[in-house]
Amino acid sequence: MQPKHYPDYSVSSGFALDSLDARDPQVIENLGVTCRVWGYVKYHHPVFADSTLNVDYELFGLLPQVAKATPAKRNKVLSEWVKGLGRFSTDKAEYDEALKTVKCTRTADLLWMDDTARLGNVLPRLLRELRYAKREANRYTDFTANAGNFVMRNESTAGSSDDCGYRMLFLFRFWNVIEYFSPNRNLTDTPWDEIPEKYIPLFIPGQTPGNPNQAMLLRELCDSHSASVRYNMFGYNTVPAEVRNADDRVFVIADGPLRKGDEILSIDGRGWKSTHDGLARFEAASNAENRNYMTAMCMVCSHRDTAAVELVRDGRRMTERIATRSVMNWSPYITERMLDTANIRLLADGIGYMTGVNYTKADGARIMEKFRDTKALIVDLRCYPREFMIFDFIGRYFMPRTSPHVIWLAPTGALPGVFHELQDSLFVNPDNPAVAENPDYYKGRVIVLVDSSTQSQAEYTAMAFQATPRCTVVGTQTAGADGNISALVMPGGDFGYFSGLGVLYPDGTNTQRAGVRIDVPVYATVPGLQAGRDEILEKALEIIATGAYDPAAKI
Repeated sequence: MQPKHYPDYSVSSGFALDSLDARDPQVIENLGVTCRVWGYVKYHHPVFADSTLNVDYELFGLLPQVAKATPAKRNKVLSEWVKGLGRFSTDKAEYDEALKTVKCTRTADLLWMDDTARLGNVLPRLLRELRYAKREANRYTDFTANAGNFVMRNESTAGSSDDCGYRMLFLFRFWNVIEYFSPNRNLTDTPWDEIPEKYIPLFIPGQTPGNPNQAMLLRELCDSHSASVRYNMFGYNTVPAEVRNADDRVFVIADGPLRKGDEILSIDGRGWKSTHDGLARFEAASNAENRNYMTAMCMVCSHRDTAAVELVRDGRRMTERIATRSVMNWSPYITERMLDTANIRLLADGIGYMTGVNYTKADGARIMEKFRDTKALIVDLRCYPREFMIFDFIGRYFMPRTSPHVIWLAPTGALPGVFHELQDSLFVNPDNPAVAENPDYYKGRVIVLVDSSTQSQAEYTAMAFQATPRCTVVGTQTAGADGNISALVMPGGDFGYFSGLGVLYPDGTNTQRAGVRIDVPVYATVPGLQAGRDEILEKALEIIATGAYDPAAKI
């Protein structure tokens, strides 16, 4: 078939509403129904296997017909649209057969399709038939080769937020991607099914500069992987200082342009409260601890080449001007201090210490040779690991036998909104999975240090260590954002990310938002930060010295 000819929607969607429409319950209902129907059809109808039709332009054709229609007229327009997309055949048995060998869980709530009081009788029947339509592919969906998380394909980034139709497209596309391809769709503070009606009134009027409604929409994901607007708000430059927070106060934790123990009161006149409130309104965060950590990171951001830093040092209040660095060239996750090879070292009394930043696959054997005879190893994951250390390090050197350590939730392409479970194991010999036992595994204690900066791969690494026989996790609630990320491609360009895989412990406990399991909670204190102490490391050393919290061997 030849591609369908459309009006030149690249210039304008041709759709407009005004502020009065934003207060009209019928307009809001009509657009909410259209959002759901359009997105469901986009991911289910076989016609969208190729480029014959443009699903965005199909929406622009629908919006003027449904926005101010009566419910009966709206339902007829949508029903005729679905019928007009072409005939299809169904085969539910084929889907059931394909999925019967895997354990599945559904996240999308499809009960709205059964609401005949709202949708009439024809439209629900058409939509239910589409669920099991025979379809080879969908040009708007793809999945990564190894992990299987969702990838948006063939999505246009054209369009201006000054155009009401493109604002609706933004909202509708965003909502449906999360509805069908986010494993954490059911973990948001606002029930996901309420989002369209909550935001349609905000998206109808013309937007103010910076598109704050779009940023607030991203915040609704409650997913620290989605963080994207902080630098627009506070600056793409940063005072190069490692900082941590306690009791809504920010302290420097390593010497540099500022000194360890300095309390930062403000940067360019902006303090904790205004920074925290700005983030709370616009920035996604999985939990309150991680939002506080983000606040501390953003406290040192600036729009300027030199920042006025108001601080307290040794009880004296002062202001220093500090040269900033681009955030692209300096990261609080991987700092010069952490990269110091001396961080792979032996502490007193036969205790090894390393950070995740210090591990490389090439150095794995050398690192373990250094630590082989220690009574305990402290692994500091208050950072982002430089290289992936799960299988070639943890499995190879710390596991007595091959064992499960994680359950992934990955989207099922055949049925949008359904996720299947994949259990993964730590192999004692990654090069030869048939080898199931390793009598030469590390038999000392492993103490893993975490805090709210421990995110994503660092959290997964901590989980893997927890599958080993004598691991104790010490520290603060972690970020609660794990699993490979999926990009959000929206009108106007790339917009942000979301956690594209679910990550669960082998017993089914979810880590998203909650973070990893903490055996010994330790939170930084104001006196400790003022004194330049590392209270989490101190607790780890105390645990080793006293023999406390030594888990029963799982061998």
